[in-house]
Amino acid sequence: MKSFVTDAGVAGSITAGNGPAILLISGLGGRGSFWHQVMEILSPTFRTITFDHPGVGESKRVGQQSIPNVVTAALDVLDTLEIDRATIVGHSTGSLVAQAIALEFPRRCRQLVLSGGWARPDRRFRDCFVLRKQVLVKAGSVAYGLLSDLLAYPNAWYNNAIAQPQQPAFDGAQQTDAEIEIVADRIDMLLKYSRIDELHKVDLRTLVIGALDDIVVPIEHSRELASLIPGSLLVEMNGGHFFPKVETEQYARYLIEFMGES
Repeated sequence: MKSFVTDAGVAGSITAGNGPAILLISGLGGRGSFWHQVMEILSPTFRTITFDHPGVGESKRVGQQSIPNVVTAALDVLDTLEIDRATIVGHSTGSLVAQAIALEFPRRCRQLVLSGGWARPDRRFRDCFVLRKQVLVKAGSVAYGLLSDLLAYPNAWYNNAIAQPQQPAFDGAQQTDAEIEIVADRIDMLLKYSRIDELHKVDLRTLVIGALDDIVVPIEHSRELASLIPGSLLVEMNGGHFFPKVETEQYARYLIEFMGES
């Protein structure tokens, strides 16, 4: 896997596969490393690319946190790598970015994959993310990180891979005020954004993947997305909200099957 930084300061990584290009867009956390295990599985057959969202990880901050700014970063990555069209895969918040690219720049999309995504934030969704923001601002980033893991991973995975023998401690290293502000702004960003009234215009071969045990973005959201995009395919699996990390091989298999049928 090779790292790169665009002239605009977008940091990312790419595998050396010679097949069709796949651009993988991460969620609220915004770090491309979310996709690295999936990329390893796909890399023998596909040229896989990901990146850190603006202001996250190694990428330079550009203005306010917004979906349009992440779209600009994604297109900058494709332009820098001289990729005209790619399969666009977006997970969670990344699905909003993928929807925007499909609607505004369809010629850059070979096909579309929306996983763990939504068309609009309903009231439960709003309350969940408002609570997460309050924990972040009031209790700090350590408590926020613990809550995020508790919500995003299935019970068995959390017990085996996340939980420590001792009770959680909340006096560890906290993010800076600036870093906390970016995360809080990103929560506001996703709560304000919806293209639900335009999704019927998406004219791309589309796969929607949701998890039956996802309590962050319940499966109803994926079902609604699939119903709004003409001709889309819907796959339901398990693995909590972070199912690309929990069930990596199965998730990658769904991608490979979908792209192999194009």
